[in-house]
Amino acid sequence: MKKYSLYLTLFLAVLLVACSDDDADLNVAINPDNGGPISEIPSDPERVDYELFSVNDSGVSGIAAFIPNDDGSATVYIELENATQDIHPARIHFGSIEESGSVAISLNDCECKISETVVTRLDNGAAITFVQLMQFDGHLNINMSSSDNTVVANTNIGANAF
Repeated sequence: MKKYSLYLTLFLAVLLVACSDDDADLNVAINPDNGGPISEIPSDPERVDYELFSVNDSGVSGIAAFIPNDDGSATVYIELENATQDIHPARIHFGSIEESGSVAISLNDCECKISETVVTRLDNGAAITFVQLMQFDGHLNINMSSSDNTVVANTNIGANAF
């Protein structure tokens, strides 16, 4: 598990330093085992991936990976496709997409089409674990910008995804 966390950390470090408009650059990191490139996030059989669907004719899609951590918390990793290089707020809301509930967890904004947040608590301070997130009655929204709350991509998560 720690090996995958190292790969993910290295992947994000390369992206933050080399953020550009070229989508091909977003999927390249260095594999420390053989020095070669990694074309995607290493697979972890315990992670749960949710496909982000385009909303409001934005063309933005992507993936939200919920990855369990050794301490029981979860890392939420988001990678957007067809998004601008702008800052895109990411939030987990209560209820399904159709119910459009209030914000439950404010995630780190997507910068250079990427976001990574370790989740241990809801915004109201209540503790939440990876297992509880897998049962959570919620959905994830990606917004256009900090000043424009138009949803550009979303997905149901937890109990609503099944």
